[in-house]
Formats: sequence, structure tokens, C-alpha cells
Amino acid sequence: MFFMLALIGCLTDAPVAGDALRPDDAAGHRVWMFRHGDQGWVRAKAPVAHSMSSLGLGSKDGRVVLTTQCFWGDCGSMLWRHLSGPPVHAISSADLQTWTPEMWRLVDPDDRVPIDTEFFFTEDGAQVWYYGAPAGQLGDPAAFGGTHTLYSATVQGDRLVNPVVRMTGPHLADPAPVMFRGALYVFATTKPGHEIAMATGEPLAISRTWRGVSVPHAMVVGDALWLWAHRVDAGRFVPVRAVSTDGKNWSTFEAVLPTAGVSCANPVGAVAVDGPVVFCVEEHPRAFTGQTPPGVQ
Repeated sequence: MFFMLALIGCLTDAPVAGDALRPDDAAGHRVWMFRHGDQGWVRAKAPVAHSMSSLGLGSKDGRVVLTTQCFWGDCGSMLWRHLSGPPVHAISSADLQTWTPEMWRLVDPDDRVPIDTEFFFTEDGAQVWYYGAPAGQLGDPAAFGGTHTLYSATVQGDRLVNPVVRMTGPHLADPAPVMFRGALYVFATTKPGHEIAMATGEPLAISRTWRGVSVPHAMVVGDALWLWAHRVDAGRFVPVRAVSTDGKNWSTFEAVLPTAGVSCANPVGAVAVDGPVVFCVEEHPRAFTGQTPPGVQ
């Protein structure tokens, strides 16, 4: 045991998300960036990265951390998976131009796999929120039936430690915490492809739902709370936004980003560098036979 601990302490486990930053015109799951300025929303000329999915985003002091599930060749050493836990992958930037690969490994005695990760900066330090899926299950974890549990874990160097249960409920996925007017709001998918919810209070409890949208993310802009999600329109994913100034009353969801025909899912955003910035990942709705497509009532 002493030898094993010494081995873990002496060796490092290098991030592998750099593969998502290397140019590859043929790669899918491209990540697009939209920035808001005097000319309104403008999409970057080229993707930020590729081969990414299940985006999450946290930001502080201009630094953006974009978490992701791995869709590239090397998703991290299986040896280290057994030694020190499953990985959480990310790319980060302080200027929205130069990106750096990041990786943390979750230390969890219950051997849960972190899905739908979301980096979250707090006054006490950084956290990663996630849906904790049982290890060894195949297929899309968000589609598993039964009760799902949302956790947060504390960032400690290159480890995520002390996982804490935040919410449990049927089909919960895509946790998106945000502080607004001194209170914690947590948004989550409650029916994958069909419904999202807002949870408030202590303990967290669902206080509102929205149908016809999926995969939420919230950001604070000035004195307003912007809630992003995606829906399906004419066979493609479309990012949409609702706005609230009090956390109770909300505008209707509207498509405001110039996606120009690109099917772009899972929008996440923050205020960084010189204004609001939003990312989405280029994906296409799955083929459904005799079923309602995701995000359509």
C-alpha cells in the first residue's frame, strides 16, 4: 500500500484534452464560440475545438473553464482510472484565444463516474458538479431510468475530492449551478430531450420547470440571469435563451445566436474578457422512429 501511494504521489497523469485542440477539419462535435459586442452576437470564424460533448462552463476573473466528455482517441489512462479515479476533462483560457488542456480525477469511494460535468467557482474555492453514474454501465447515462443523483466535488490540485450529494430525482442530468442575488440556483435536465427545471432552497428542491427544451446552463449578465438550453427546430439543435431579473419571472425562450444553419447543442456561457460569450457543440438530433424528437412537445 505504501508503495502504491508513493507511486501516485510521484507520477503525474497528463491531460489528454489537447487532442481536441489540434486542427482536424474532418472531426465532428465541433465547438463554436459566439461573442456579444457592439455589433450584437458574432460567431468565431473557426471552431475553438472538436470532438467534445456534454459541455459545462465555469468562469472567474476572466478565466473560462470548458468541461467536456471525451470524444477523442485517448481518453486517459485506464491504469490511472483504477489507481486514482475517473477523469474530468476540460480546456481553459484567459483570453478566449489560447486554450490549455486540463484534467482532474475524481476520488470517490462509491466508484461513481462523473457525467455532465460543470466547473463552478465559489467563494470557498472551485467545485465540479456532475451526475454520478454507476461505473460499468453502457450507453448514454442520461437515458438510464430510475433515480439519478447530482453531486459536487471540491477541486484539490489535480483531484476532485469529498463528493457531496446535492439532489436526487428521476432522470436528473446536466447540473448547472449559478449564484444570483446571493442565492444558489441549480438548473438541470429532468426529462432528457424534453424538460428542464430550476431548483432553489436548502435542501435544493425543484421550483419551476420548462417543457420543450433540454440541457440548461445559466449565466449572470449585469443584473439579469440568462438561462440557455437547446430545442429541436427543423431537424437541428437550436440554442435558445430566457432572461429573468428576479429569478422568478422569465421571458420566453428565444433563438438569439447566429448559428446560420449549424445544428448546435448544449449552449454554455459566461461573461469573460470583454463581454458575454457562449459556446455550443455541433451535433445532430438522433434518428427517432415513432417517437417525438428531443425538445419537441
